[in-house]
Amino acid sequence: QNFIPIKVKQSSNYRKFLKDKYLEFDNQELLGDTALTYLLGLRQLSGMYSKEKLDRLSDLIDSTEDRLIIFYNFERELDEIVKIAKNKIRPISIVNGKTKNLTNYETKDDSITLIQYQAGSMGLNLQKANKIVYFTPPQQSELYEQSKKRIHRIGQERSCFYYNLIVEKSVEERIYRALKERRDYTDELFKSDFD
Repeated sequence: QNFIPIKVKQSSNYRKFLKDKYLEFDNQELLGDTALTYLLGLRQLSGMYSKEKLDRLSDLIDSTEDRLIIFYNFERELDEIVKIAKNKIRPISIVNGKTKNLTNYETKDDSITLIQYQAGSMGLNLQKANKIVYFTPPQQSELYEQSKKRIHRIGQERSCFYYNLIVEKSVEERIYRALKERRDYTDELFKSDFD
């Protein structure tokens, strides 16, 4: 198992929301008036609203024609990643709370399979692939540990590669630190990080 962190620059929007706990941009409004909404805003600005991260993902997809598994959290992240994959004319499979379609994963060597953690980090056998991209991290250690096992299974004959896209100096670095220690990133940890 090979873990490859891919650092992504923090956006000016992230810095502004971090400081002000409020942000308006592109017909969006983020308000961090509670610990929960503040954490949610920081996570969204590290994922679906991060042009820098979406560009790095695009570059990573360009770097291989192998099957890729991409784990994500939010529906909007799915929408943004699907746009990138379609732009690159790559076949897509999706596993989330609404859809479980692995047809392209099963039949196309260059497919991109998008999996929401809660729907697909456990129970799927995906050893036709040997590369997982973590677009954003989960807050639950069990989901992260189980997601790694989707490709690292009996029958896997190749080395497994795990790419963690991480916004520098962001809440994602703290989440990954907790996950590395096999701990959940809870509200209490978040409060101690930012109070």
